[in-house]
Amino acid sequence: MLDATQATNLLQSLGVSSSMASKAVERTAQNGAAKDPLAFLQELQANLKSLTAAAQRSQPTSATYAVSTSSSQQSTVGAFQGVEKPLRASPADSNETSVKAPFSNFDEFKSWEKGLGQTFAKDYKAPDYVHVMGLSLGGGDSEAFKRYVFFKNNPKCAVDYEGIRSGKLSTLPTDRSTLIKSDLSKMPAETAAFYRENPDQLLLAEGFSMDPALYKMRKDGEITIPDNANATEWLTQNKWTPDGIVANNNRVTFAQADFLGINGDRAGNYHFAKYDSATGFIVDLDGQSYDPTTGEAMA
Repeated sequence: MLDATQATNLLQSLGVSSSMASKAVERTAQNGAAKDPLAFLQELQANLKSLTAAAQRSQPTSATYAVSTSSSQQSTVGAFQGVEKPLRASPADSNETSVKAPFSNFDEFKSWEKGLGQTFAKDYKAPDYVHVMGLSLGGGDSEAFKRYVFFKNNPKCAVDYEGIRSGKLSTLPTDRSTLIKSDLSKMPAETAAFYRENPDQLLLAEGFSMDPALYKMRKDGEITIPDNANATEWLTQNKWTPDGIVANNNRVTFAQADFLGINGDRAGNYHFAKYDSATGFIVDLDGQSYDPTTGEAMA
């Protein structure tokens, strides 16, 4: 059975507002679809689409701003509907080495962040890095250092974010094509072709730690899950290989995997500090550890 909290968190990490995510998951769970992962995801898509459409009809456009200042609300549309066909772009295209962050330290970052504009373009689309940052983007002061570390290590995102907060369109990918972690070259050809045309379905499977190849095979009726097995757990604890289905902890695999992108050419496009679960500190790219709330350097 799929966990409602996990589903809600996944929707929020993809840019859906917390209230919208909660309503969509609650409505889906009430209908009993959570017993089967395929039925749950299909009904979740339908409920999210319905709630989003209703919210758009009831929310008038502000006379002051081109769109709502809440980026999460704006990026709700299409979160699990068809997304644009992914664009092929290499990390080198960003010319990141020549981009400088608009701040030099944590204190400067906090001043920079507070001074950001509140105007979004009418046709604004949330860039992929907004989804990469997940809940930290709207986490308030307690998450400020995490945002600082990400933007510091990805200065092109900081510059772009400053632009979109002042009404400009993002110059970075907005089609979620950079968020995919699965290597499509290691899937059956027909399965890979399906996911290239339907990357939203691939992101759903990854988000719930299900092996994408097995998820599609189950959806198409090509495999039968053992009668004594929980369908959700079976899809998260096994993976397809050319030599057959083997056991695998897909939760760990996806948690540790890099973002490859739909074309498999995006590895290393985002630079992340690491979280030390033993100490609770953030370990930056240079190996220095920091308190995740205060930003104080640890000895």
